[in-house]
Amino acid sequence: MRRIPLIIFSVIIMLINYSCEENISPVGDLPVKYNVNLILRGDTTLQTAYVSKLYGVNGFNPYGNTEDPAVTGAIVSLKYLDSNTKYFFRDTVDLQNVNTRYNTPAKYYYLKNFRPVFGKEVELNISLPDGQKLSSKTKIPDGIYFDEEKTLPYIPGPLIGRDTSNMNVVWSSSLSLVKAQKVTLPYYYRDSNGVKNKFKVNIPINISSLTANNNFSDYIHTSFKNELLIDRKLFEQVLQNISAGDPAKGRYSIAPLEIEIFLYDENLTSYYSADLFFDYGFTIRNYPSDITNINGGLGFYASYSYVKRIIKFDPQYLLKKFGYLSEK
Repeated sequence: MRRIPLIIFSVIIMLINYSCEENISPVGDLPVKYNVNLILRGDTTLQTAYVSKLYGVNGFNPYGNTEDPAVTGAIVSLKYLDSNTKYFFRDTVDLQNVNTRYNTPAKYYYLKNFRPVFGKEVELNISLPDGQKLSSKTKIPDGIYFDEEKTLPYIPGPLIGRDTSNMNVVWSSSLSLVKAQKVTLPYYYRDSNGVKNKFKVNIPINISSLTANNNFSDYIHTSFKNELLIDRKLFEQVLQNISAGDPAKGRYSIAPLEIEIFLYDENLTSYYSADLFFDYGFTIRNYPSDITNINGGLGFYASYSYVKRIIKFDPQYLLKKFGYLSEK
């Protein structure tokens, strides 16, 4: 019976000695994987993609890595599924912009003169320097078509239906996809030398913005609805504030109102619905491994379509109510 405790004691001593000699890390070996982020934008012809390599750190500090994980030398291309034509991104090291995390020039891929076509499926393919392949697909949302009977034709415009409080903008598009809207008012100020300077002011869309802090999100309206309601009283307050404290109202001239609508694809809609967006600009706030839709790797690939609506002002409305001139 004495041999059993002796054997157990010997095993414990061996384990203690082994643990002292070996550094056992709680972090396993990382596979060689890559992350790609690309959102095809409908409001520009310049598309940019970012490719990086999955990296580990010594210890538990996630910011312990000092080496820029951005990958250069990859072949990045797009292709419509109904076409054999490939559009290749250019690999660039941007010396004008610095990655402040690593104090290195920004490294990314860009494609000029590519505006996504409504309703088309676009495939992304990436060949990494070590031979690995990444791919994904997105369907560009169909276009947005405004309902001319229900959309305000000019400002102040006629009352539409029974809504006396709002200026209405209505369109037709898929009800299952998310839309983001932004309203901007350009205006000019002519100084004493006769020089006209252009400015822009964002229009708060929600009435609660009257008392809330002026956060950027106050000026973005995002929903599944196919309409935008601009509060008339709030809008007129913005117009008055343009020249607040300045009696020379005639130095101001107001340009047509700009309404921008962004229609998300299914990928962006899914992540918006899951509350993974941060503010605006289609920034994803989860880690790539949590949101990946990239075959063979990590990251996020999506798209959105875009349309802008211009609404002109009645010159007499601006002059009589505010003392402003109008710009065409």
